[in-house]
Amino acid sequence: MADWNPANPPRPFFYGLEEGGFAHPTVIKRWPVIVTDCINTLLRHSTPANTAQAGKIVAMLSALKYELDRLRPFTFAGPAPITSDQDPSTATKASDPETAAANWALYWKKAIADHFPTHSFLTASWLFAECLLYARIHAAFLSQTLWADFDVFLDDKKKGFRDLKDKIIRITESHEHLISTVSSDTPSETFRPHLRDLLLLSLWGNATDLSMFAGLSASEIEQMRSGASGQENIISNHIPEILGYISESGRFEPSSTTSDKPRRIDFILDNSGFELFSDLLLADYLHQTGRVQETVFHCKTIPWFVSDTMPSDFEWLLTALEDPSNFFTTTETLNPTPMKSLAARCRRYISSGAWKITSDPVWCTFWAHHHLKTEAPALFMDIKENSLLVIFKGDLNYRKLVYDCKWDATTSFESVLGSVGEWPAVVSLRTNKSDPIVGIPEGVEEKLLAEGVSDWRWGGKLAVVEFHAKV
Repeated sequence: MADWNPANPPRPFFYGLEEGGFAHPTVIKRWPVIVTDCINTLLRHSTPANTAQAGKIVAMLSALKYELDRLRPFTFAGPAPITSDQDPSTATKASDPETAAANWALYWKKAIADHFPTHSFLTASWLFAECLLYARIHAAFLSQTLWADFDVFLDDKKKGFRDLKDKIIRITESHEHLISTVSSDTPSETFRPHLRDLLLLSLWGNATDLSMFAGLSASEIEQMRSGASGQENIISNHIPEILGYISESGRFEPSSTTSDKPRRIDFILDNSGFELFSDLLLADYLHQTGRVQETVFHCKTIPWFVSDTMPSDFEWLLTALEDPSNFFTTTETLNPTPMKSLAARCRRYISSGAWKITSDPVWCTFWAHHHLKTEAPALFMDIKENSLLVIFKGDLNYRKLVYDCKWDATTSFESVLGSVGEWPAVVSLRTNKSDPIVGIPEGVEEKLLAEGVSDWRWGGKLAVVEFHAKV
């Protein structure tokens, strides 16, 4: 692993010029739509006071869009070329926008020079190119002081949540009834089925990934959402092992006195909105049943991959639950009590420190998670020493877990984790939205292809739930 890097992964990488997989249509079709949507959102929010700066951002985004489907080496606007003694490691930590913009540009210029100095969005690794796309979008806004803190994807995040109003109402009512019936005394035979259901909700909540919807019609989006559910579409299913680890290993017993540390789990979050909502329900259940005492939610630091969760997304979501009639702008009779009750518990968890909402710049870099040990050593060691279970959400986290490269689909999940495999236990809840995949039982790929499911790796209707616990 010592020599692995974005340009030299353990297996060949996927790239946009290569037809036959999902990288090619992503680069050629989806990315230009995403950039165009950013421009349109920017123009909707511009005012006489900020329109001049908005025009400069539009110019940067238009240049980015032009480069996407052309064989032109990567560029990154910003300060003069870096020198060998410059350290970009604090790229996203500066307090003022101008310094942050300069550091951000230096970080990515060095990344390009180190790994893909002559490559384009079409020829570099898909993962690196896609991270660079969002880095360039962020750089455009960061370059203008009046727009430096603007989340260009926020309108879409909120709309995605509003669009699922009826489902959210039904789920919240059911969840509040469940919570009223459980406690730390809930026996394993009662605890496990509900935990299974909430794991499935958290898994399929990932089907609301807004970056996947770029360029789709409303009917196509609804078809994607409605086609994904249950266990029958999980082609690598470790849910029984996860249930056993949480309910039978002794690590999560409310009466456990084996350690003076709180029983902690970590979520490496993916999408905001409905997926985050489903993650909060899972965490709530684990706390209300006494299995978990502390949950750490790891967010992105900046707007990333359209709908990824930032710390600020917790606030608008909880505010929506506290005042659902206003957020959902409905004229229908709506019982706000279940949502208000859920939001109140979430607020108490946060204020008491039982829930911690955190963010680290490493989540918004191009590095695969194999490199967390060296790129974010304090974060890596905190999780290794203090967490009992780490739940990686979504497709991007899965791509980073498996190094986003061409493993044989039957390669075991644990064998590709690298240093993340040192953590006590790791779960990936992932709906399939890109080519990389491991852990599939023998014969499954052949069966799917024989049935004509050519998009089984990326269509969003199949999923994997994969688990590894350190022996």
